[in-house]
Amino acid sequence: MQNVTILSRMEITTYPKLNQPEKVMMITYIAAGLPPHTLHIPSKQHSKELEKKLIKNDIMTRLKDRPETYMV
Repeated sequence: MQNVTILSRMEITTYPKLNQPEKVMMITYIAAGLPPHTLHIPSKQHSKELEKKLIKNDIMTRLKDRPETYMV
């Protein structure tokens, strides 16, 4: 388990198809050792449980991807 801070939770309107608005929740969070990151969840599907699950999966994926470092 990892401590996560939600920096913002905002609902926006997007237009994935012309003249078809879709509400999307933008959740920006930070976790130890990672820069802030924003997830997009369709408002119709959004719940705290889904949000937590997606954040957990996102953190695990991001921790697997280590930045590349080298000397120049």
